[in-house]
Parts: sequence; structure tokens; C-alpha cells
Amino acid sequence: MRKTPPTGFCSAFVRGLGSQWRGVSLALALPVFAWGCATKGDVRDLREALTEQAGQQDARMARLIEGLLSEIEALQDTLEIQSGMVVDTRGGIARELRDIQDHLSQLTQLTGQVQRSLALLSQRIEADRERVARAGPLQSPDSLQGVGSAAGPQDPAAAEETYQAAMIQFNRGSVNTARRAFESFLAEYPDHRLAPSSQFFLADILEQENRLDDAIEAFLRVAQLYPAADRVPQALYRIGAIYSLQGNVDQAETYLERVVNTYPDSGAAELARELLREIR
Repeated sequence: MRKTPPTGFCSAFVRGLGSQWRGVSLALALPVFAWGCATKGDVRDLREALTEQAGQQDARMARLIEGLLSEIEALQDTLEIQSGMVVDTRGGIARELRDIQDHLSQLTQLTGQVQRSLALLSQRIEADRERVARAGPLQSPDSLQGVGSAAGPQDPAAAEETYQAAMIQFNRGSVNTARRAFESFLAEYPDHRLAPSSQFFLADILEQENRLDDAIEAFLRVAQLYPAADRVPQALYRIGAIYSLQGNVDQAETYLERVVNTYPDSGAAELARELLREIR
């Protein structure tokens, strides 16, 4: 009983091969079939059709056909394995890209923190430079006792010396001595032009000592006692930053938005905008 012939393009090829068997070179026909008809079902159909035709040929031709068909199947298996490897490789690359994106996000956050720290440090250095430029030579910066008290609270020179002595200790990292000096200055010269800066650096010291609630109150006094001072936007920004550090996002946003809306052109406003983007 005659088998049902294969269908489609490969079927037509097989029928053509059967009708013109003697005029077609198998060495060319079979590789074309291998690349153009890549399914294993078609290979089986071809094997059956050619086996039937090969019955009329010698044994050598049959072995040649069988060998070629086996190579075709081997090539198909190899292609399947390589396709699986390609899929696995794509999945690995996707995972690596996600890891890289996560690392970039972490680096961006760290960069923002470093930039804020540098900005705060720059503010301190600039303020110190201005104070040192206006100050005269101090007799004894290491000893704060008696500075300002001998001349009385109305002596401008004594007030300058007290403030500069406090700043020297602050810059040296002697925060305890600097804190006492700023407290003394504010007690004796509460209306002096340097009082807002004294209050600001006193709050800064409290933050360094991790007395965050006291630092918030001290920074807030800058805005309450000296609302027209240049230190006000910096103090309000520092309050927002401390609340952010404590995880109190609502209070942080309140003070940061106050800086942005009230002092939009200040350096503190730029820092506040950046911090608001991070906590929202």
C-alpha cells in the first residue's frame, strides 16, 4: 500500500525528488532540505520517501542517504541545545542589568548625601572665613575665661573676641569648650550682630553631640529670635534634615518647603529641594 506523501513545501520537494530522481544531485538537494525544512517530522517523511526510492538503488546509495539524514537530525539537536543556551544567557544578562541598576540607585543616594554634607561644610568654612577676616588678633584663644567679662557686655571688642574664641574651639573640634563659649556670648550679647551665627553654631554642636531634639529647638530659635538674619534659611533646612533623619517625613517636608517657598534663591533652598525629592 502506498504511503500518503508529505505536505507543504517540503512535500513538494520530496515529490519533485521522486519524479526527477535521476536528474537531481543528492549532494546538493539534501543540504538545501536541511536548512530550508528544519522540522524533524519533515526529516522523517523524507527518510520514508527516500527509503522507498532507495529500494530501487544499490546498497551504497541507501547507506549514503541514511548517513546524510542522520547528520541532519544531529544538526537539529545541536540547534535546539544552542537555542536553549541563548535563552539562558539572555536571562543571565537581564539579571545582571537589574543588579547594575540597583547599584546605580544606591550610588545616586550616597552621592546626594555626600553633596549635602559638602554643602554644609562649605557654609561653615565660608562663615568662619568672614568672621576671621573681621576679627583682630586674640590674646589667648585657648582660654575663654574672662573674655568679654572684664570690659562689660556693652564692649564691642570683647564681644568679637568671645565669638572668635568660640569659633576657634569649634573649628578645632573642641565642641564642649565651643558650646560654653557660644552660650556665654548669647547670654551677654543677645542683640549683637553675631548672635544669629552664635545660635546657629550652638545648634550645630548639639546636633554633633546627637542631641537632636535640643538641636531642633536651638535651630528654631535662630528663626524665632533673628527672623531677618542670613542664617535663618540654613537653620530651617537643618531642622528639616534632622526630622528626615529621625524618619519624621511630615515635619521634614514642612520645614523644607518653608525654606523653598520663603527663601527660593538661597543655597539652603537648593539643598531643601534635593532632600524633598529623596524623601517623597
